[in-house]
Amino acid sequence: MSGGFIRAVVATFRLRISHTQPEGCDYGRPALALLAVLLLSCSQLLANVPAADFEAANKLFEQGKFADAAAAYERLLTNGPTAALHFNLGNARFKSGQPGKAIFHYHLALRLAPRDPDARGNLQFARRSLGVTVDEPLARHLLRHHTPDEWAWLAGAWLGAWFLLLALGEALPAKRAAFAWLTKTFGAIALLAAALLAAAHWDRNAARQAVVVVPEAPVRPGPLAESKAAFALRDGAEVIVLDAKDDWLQVRDAGQRAGWVKRDALWQLP
Repeated sequence: MSGGFIRAVVATFRLRISHTQPEGCDYGRPALALLAVLLLSCSQLLANVPAADFEAANKLFEQGKFADAAAAYERLLTNGPTAALHFNLGNARFKSGQPGKAIFHYHLALRLAPRDPDARGNLQFARRSLGVTVDEPLARHLLRHHTPDEWAWLAGAWLGAWFLLLALGEALPAKRAAFAWLTKTFGAIALLAAALLAAAHWDRNAARQAVVVVPEAPVRPGPLAESKAAFALRDGAEVIVLDAKDDWLQVRDAGQRAGWVKRDALWQLP
């Protein structure tokens, strides 16, 4: 196992157990609206997880009992999902030889903490271990830099400030011209933030992603077990779900190949 991967695991355990400020949550920014967004993001990371049970699961991982650690993390998810739990569960799944389930949980960790460098780094490490590289377009990377809730807070803050300036202009008509440029600037930023919020929701919901979680998933031209398999997807393959019928999902892989796979061979990202 790569030393970088092991260091990421150890660093994350120290971070979560000590309840220090989570990576990706920068409290030093001056904008109050963004500060509120980041506080919300960090509160998601520090959700109510029994500390003793979390430490016990971490201890199992450190002892090399990866399957037991994964089961312990799974039980903790019933208290509510957190980025820390999904990240550590992804590590346990990866060390247990389940790359697909690991990739699935790294994705969930990033949805809760999109700026966590450890989760992003381990996702890329798991992909590379399968001989896969994924180049994320810059626009998508920017949209996923915040959660949809964070984009909503940002858009709401800018829209609120804009409406306040408009109200001041109505209340103080004699001074309206003096800060007209500020009103226009805030209005443009507010509309941009609203557009980014809409784009972030579209990005999250338009493409339904799934990950193969079995050693090999035959892909057939139709949703029938009698159909001859056209090709197979390996454990850890990431696909886009195009359609569903009974126990089958129609998917498209990174090579633009499409076909039908049994539903239980995939885990769909919410």
